[in-house]
Amino acid sequence: MDAMERDAPVIGSGAHRYRFVRDWARLPRGWLFRDPDPKAYPPRIVSKGAVAANGEVFVLSRSAHPLIVFDPDGNFITSWGEGQFSEFVHGLSIAPDGHVWIADSGWHIVTEHEPTGEVLRTLGRRNFPAPTFYGQPFNMPTAVAFASNGDVYVSDGYGNRRVHRFSAAGELLHSWGTAGDGPGQFAIVHFIAIDERDQVWIADRDNHRIQVFDAGGTFLAEWNDFRMPSDLAFGRDRIYVGGADGLSIWTRERELVVRWDRDDPYKGAFHIHGIWLDAQENIYLAQFDHMVSKLTRLS
Repeated sequence: MDAMERDAPVIGSGAHRYRFVRDWARLPRGWLFRDPDPKAYPPRIVSKGAVAANGEVFVLSRSAHPLIVFDPDGNFITSWGEGQFSEFVHGLSIAPDGHVWIADSGWHIVTEHEPTGEVLRTLGRRNFPAPTFYGQPFNMPTAVAFASNGDVYVSDGYGNRRVHRFSAAGELLHSWGTAGDGPGQFAIVHFIAIDERDQVWIADRDNHRIQVFDAGGTFLAEWNDFRMPSDLAFGRDRIYVGGADGLSIWTRERELVVRWDRDDPYKGAFHIHGIWLDAQENIYLAQFDHMVSKLTRLS
């Protein structure tokens, strides 16, 4: 444990106590997780991250250095993707084979990469958004998730109100979703996650809920205990949810364990765009205020 983490405040209680490092990722001198112009649009934020099998932390931001890799202590390792993504790049996921997937809302594509950045595959056509009325891929896709059989699911996202299921070979198998607030309808399909039973969980952000589907897109459940949920992650026996209303931890039966308000312990502490975990279930947060926070589990 380094000095920054050792001196960080401890929050939570019982089995969920954490050291909260507010600004965990150490950027090289002069680098920012944002555009130098504070009025830039879309907002230049840290969008999402993921932890590789070797413990390295990949962070995606709308900045001059969109993909940055850190060690578990927050020290800079390398970067890639400069000039390769739009100003509205949105989602990052690491597949079981170690490949890095990026959902680029601005360019309407999803790309698969080696961990070192080389492009392996592109789904969609750059700068050719699919007409929303037909619901075909892609119109501002937001995220990627993976089923146990290798199928690839894409949340699509801002322009569409759809979820697309692809085979491992990239063939479109099925899509579902329309605009609205009923079961299987979406306002913004913001992020997507798949659990160990291959159930598909959607952060239906602007409907203030999470929806759950089976692998084929059949509606299973609706979860309404949130305000603008942005993202969720699965631990061994817990579900972690982040959004405009803060950070919360739940049992798999969706019983609340602990919740931190957006402004607890101080203003904007938990205004969250993306959330992810490492193997120890330490929590990483992509924050709207241009930084990555880390909650290191103590018990």
